[in-house]
Amino acid sequence: YNMFGFFQQCIDVYLELAKVPVESLKKVVTPSIDDHMLKPEDFAEDGYLAKDAAKIIMKMLYGARVVRFELLWPICSLARQVSKWNRACDKRLRRLVSYVYHTLDHSLESFVGDDPALCHPVLFTDADFAGDLTNAKSTSGAYPAIVGPNAFAPITASCKKQTCVSHSSTEGEILVAEQAIR
Repeated sequence: YNMFGFFQQCIDVYLELAKVPVESLKKVVTPSIDDHMLKPEDFAEDGYLAKDAAKIIMKMLYGARVVRFELLWPICSLARQVSKWNRACDKRLRRLVSYVYHTLDHSLESFVGDDPALCHPVLFTDADFAGDLTNAKSTSGAYPAIVGPNAFAPITASCKKQTCVSHSSTEGEILVAEQAIR
């Protein structure tokens, strides 16, 4: 399923609202910035895109849910900041858009070459440990897939901030497993 044109529209909206040229989107290897790479004042100053951020983020979220699961975490973490947008969010969004611009040809693929009797559902889960620097909460990630000897078909994906603070990485993993099973 190719959404090249859709993500190009997302990039165009960003370029228009941020008033930056496409040449400013430098190639990056990941869609996220580590919070340790940002300056403390970036978290204190209001962001330039505060009133327009939701327009860009929510548009990108649709595409991420359909064909780009690796974008769910950075998009969802930015979506949580829309009401308190700061310069750090501006930098995160620029990084995300730069990544998408340079990976427009990336898309989720699945293949099914088996009889249904040979396939079974599998649930993949993972969690970080205290990944959010502001409140030490972990983030859960999960996706179910249909798997067989010659089949792998992801169904959907979930990326959600945990509601409690885990005291170990094992506890965070147990929480995501429970969350995903529900």
